[in-house]
Amino acid sequence: MILYHYSVDSFQGGDALINDYKAMFCFAEPFMLALEKGEECFWSTLFSTMSYSRELCALGLRKHENYLKDAIEGVFEYVRRTEFKNQSVSRIGCVYYCESCEEAISYLRDDCIHNGDFTLEQVKLLEVDVEDSRIFRYDQNFFNIAQAVMERERDLERVILLARDYFSMKRSDKPLIEILSDGKNKVLRELSIA
Repeated sequence: MILYHYSVDSFQGGDALINDYKAMFCFAEPFMLALEKGEECFWSTLFSTMSYSRELCALGLRKHENYLKDAIEGVFEYVRRTEFKNQSVSRIGCVYYCESCEEAISYLRDDCIHNGDFTLEQVKLLEVDVEDSRIFRYDQNFFNIAQAVMERERDLERVILLARDYFSMKRSDKPLIEILSDGKNKVLRELSIA
């Protein structure tokens, strides 16, 4: 299936994309391990990570305090591995795609350019042939809501329920579909970002 991908790091040249979203595993792993030990361990890990994340930002070693996103990725991956392992794809071990070139350009402008993290010259827009059997469509709204819940309410139980909704492929009232795949892919061509 032909899909579209924008990249600042998953494309290193060659014929294929790397199935590892910004090496997110290393940031999500502490939260997955903490959940195996229990909720108290999870909260200790979250608050410790908050402190380290702020220090890394102060030192200029990280652009953003991403500890909440890292925690949500850890919770989602924990739920996926324990409840949906054989019928899902990992958010932190995949490539994200868009249905159309226009959709990819819209996302890359929102995610990379408008926030000032990257310039147009640093982003690559690619047309990719993706293995059909490993394409999954999830409603990103559940992930976005989980981030808001963790930030405002610190409600781990609700975040876990949202992860279940996400991986069971439920749809919200106004779904925001994201396409994930960990299957084989072949970069067909680099496109112009106009």
